[in-house]
Amino acid sequence: MTAADAATAQPLVSATSALVGVAVAAWIAFWCWIWWWFLPAARRQLDADDTTAFFAQIGRIWTRRVHRFRTDGFVPQSQDLLEDASSGPVIVVCNHVAGVDPILVQLTMRRRLRWFMAADQMVGVLGWFWRLQQVIPVHYDRRDTQSLLAAMKHLRSGGALGVFPEGGIERPPGQVYRFMPGFASLAAKGKARVVVMSLRGIPANAGTLRSLFVPCSATVRLLGVLDPPRAADVDAFTERVRTMIATDLGLPLADRHLDHIEERLTQPAAGASG
Repeated sequence: MTAADAATAQPLVSATSALVGVAVAAWIAFWCWIWWWFLPAARRQLDADDTTAFFAQIGRIWTRRVHRFRTDGFVPQSQDLLEDASSGPVIVVCNHVAGVDPILVQLTMRRRLRWFMAADQMVGVLGWFWRLQQVIPVHYDRRDTQSLLAAMKHLRSGGALGVFPEGGIERPPGQVYRFMPGFASLAAKGKARVVVMSLRGIPANAGTLRSLFVPCSATVRLLGVLDPPRAADVDAFTERVRTMIATDLGLPLADRHLDHIEERLTQPAAGASG
């Protein structure tokens, strides 16, 4: 290389070094921000491991902007139950409109919810995420014995469960379908209080994944906190909760389960779980 070539290359080397230095500094600053601000803020919002709290905080930021998410009816007395794990076992029950619903319900409280989910939906590219969230699979057959035992163990340790008792997304929308009574049985056996919520404002045709990206005005409303029912009153308690949600939403009560639940319940060895 001649002296002239070296002189020409020197500014390029200097510029490249400067860009690399800026990139490295920005990378370090980014992780310092994550570690010293973002994660502490996430932990204050959700009592969970760092990974789960991290994703929850991203969800919080995302839903505030895309879904214009807000809450209604959350009073200090109920908020204590939803924030403090020492308040005892609790089951959160809500209607199910779209795939984004579990995120919105979880964002109303600091206590981490363990959700029930149909086992055949816990596969594919998001399987790792459901395992990370410790989702409890529902098979609608004898295998659900293990799922119910896991749920009961969680309640007896003072944990919180999240349940969509319709058993799936409301299809077709515009009514509240029959509830599976499993959540009420768990509440009775686990001495868990039941927090009843309603969710509105998400387009009914948003779909499962698409609902994460459809702008809307979503609201989660707290309807009440109920003491655990007696074992003999499980069916009446289940219908009471369904009526509370339907009345708040101004929707009629359907006289049947969702189609896929009806099919599973009529199959041999089919069973019910919340």
